[in-house]
This record gives sequence, C-alpha cells and structure tokens, in this order.
Amino acid sequence: MAFTTISIRDDVARRLKEAKSSGESYSDLLERLLDNQPAETVGEWLESLKPLEGRGVFSAEERRRLKHDQQNPRRSPRKRRAAP
Repeated sequence: MAFTTISIRDDVARRLKEAKSSGESYSDLLERLLDNQPAETVGEWLESLKPLEGRGVFSAEERRRLKHDQQNPRRSPRKRRAAP
C-alpha cells in the first residue's frame, strides 16, 4: 500500500484528532469525512442510509418521546385563519 505525507496546520490536526473514533486510522477518518457529503438525489440519500438498515437509530428514551409527541401533538396558541 502506498502512503503520502501531507502537511496540515496544528489547529486542523487537533480537530481531526477530536473527530477520530477510537481505533480509526486517519485515512479511515478522512475517507469517512469525504464520503459524508450531502446527497444530491433522493436515491443517493436512501443509498446512504443502507448501513443503518436493521439498526436502532434512536435510543429507547428518544423513541418514547417521539411516540408521545405523535400521540399528543402540540397545539398552536394562535388560531388559524380560515382560507379565503
């Protein structure tokens, strides 16, 4: 495998170190950051969600709160005007 040496500012190196997960190489980190670009189409967005398939995205507490919010929608204090 080939390697390339790059020079970066110290402040950028600190930010990269903070963003790096335990056991993740800098190459893996940079690849993850570069791949994490906004989707341009719905198809790209759906494709990007495939790694989450079958995994819980929300914690149990978040699921409980979301379910509660769905069953008890908040009411706006202002009355809506009837459409003309």
